[in-house]
Amino acid sequence: MDDRMTSRVSLGLPVYNGQNFIAEAIRSILSQDFGDFELVITDNASTDRTADICKEFARQDGRVRYVRNERNLGAAANFNRAFELSAGKYFKWCAHDDVLSPGFLKDCMRVLDGNAGHVIAYPRLLGIDEAGRTTAYVERVLPDMESSSPASRFQLMIAAHGWDAAMFGLWRSDALTKTSLHEAYYGSDCALLAEMALLGTFAPAPDAILYSRDHPTRSVRLPSSERLAWQNPDGSKANAFELSRRVKHLVSIAFRHRGSAPVGRTLFHLLIWIANPLLMARLCLEVVGAVSPRLRSMLRGAGLGALKRIQSVSNRSPG
Repeated sequence: MDDRMTSRVSLGLPVYNGQNFIAEAIRSILSQDFGDFELVITDNASTDRTADICKEFARQDGRVRYVRNERNLGAAANFNRAFELSAGKYFKWCAHDDVLSPGFLKDCMRVLDGNAGHVIAYPRLLGIDEAGRTTAYVERVLPDMESSSPASRFQLMIAAHGWDAAMFGLWRSDALTKTSLHEAYYGSDCALLAEMALLGTFAPAPDAILYSRDHPTRSVRLPSSERLAWQNPDGSKANAFELSRRVKHLVSIAFRHRGSAPVGRTLFHLLIWIANPLLMARLCLEVVGAVSPRLRSMLRGAGLGALKRIQSVSNRSPG
């Protein structure tokens, strides 16, 4: 039998060119006060010192397994690969630039062990800067899911537009295997969280802390064309179709899990969400971009300019 099968927890660390922060991230994992875990690092063909750093940790600690992709598969496929190579009852995705509190795994495991209906145990999320100093950022706390129906949880997560504390929390592996995992567009994690919410509840592990690092090369700071290349190097660079692809993904999820929640109810929640004027404007821009990327850029620039002028007037208004 493979020794890795005995690990209760698997951590997947997908990375591409993460030499600046990955050593600190790995140290925070190896310093956990719960030791029965495996760390699977999936390197997306990095061109910096990432491979050397990870191989050294793997040489020193048998819980670390380093896997290098022959080519850059894109972030979505690399995230999925980290899970597919894992073996634990519980699973956690790790970001190469984040840091975990020493009791992170034990605190999250306590939550999942205590209630089979919980599919994700999530930490408190605090911000840190490039040097590791804490910032004023604290991620919002979403409403309690304990008494919510699957359809209501789905509604909550699509409206949240993502939630890093849950995304990088501890997941029940057998629930995650029932999902579509990440798809190759930016924002796929938002849909995945909505899918997991149909399968069970998310519960807080308040003593666990995720220190989320902000820095200039973070994916959320990239323009849409670069985000697309990050998620899917083989995709079109002209029009990312981020929102329309998420809507299509969510519709697929609603039908996939119609046994957990009536499909009419989940689609109704999805329709109400997408009827937001700003989201409708984004969808229209994506449609225009399919015909003329240049016109899309012009319209988007005009819209952003108008928003800035409105904000400027609002800021000057008394009281």
